[in-house]
Amino acid sequence: LSQNQPRMLTWYHEPGVEMAIECLVCGGKGCRLCGNTGWIEILGAGMTHPQVLQRGGLDPEVYTSFTFGMGIDRLPMLRYRIDDTRLFYSSDLRFLRQF
Repeated sequence: LSQNQPRMLTWYHEPGVEMAIECLVCGGKGCRLCGNTGWIEILGAGMTHPQVLQRGGLDPEVYTSFTFGMGIDRLPMLRYRIDDTRLFYSSDLRFLRQF
């Protein structure tokens, strides 16, 4: 990623945000990787749902939580111009042995 790489922040639910960059595979024109949007999400963040806290043994009346992260598949997809995330989760050794 370069300093001049186009970026976009989207407030897709409240409170939450995602950061996307212009798709490196298609240059923003639209392809399978970016779902024909020209953008690919690289980071996501938001508030943890109270039911998740409750199931983790925490009282949501006492505790709140902010979540954030990046899909582990995003960096190699961008680095190696891979347009289908399902390849990483398949058992196709021809694909997996490349890495």
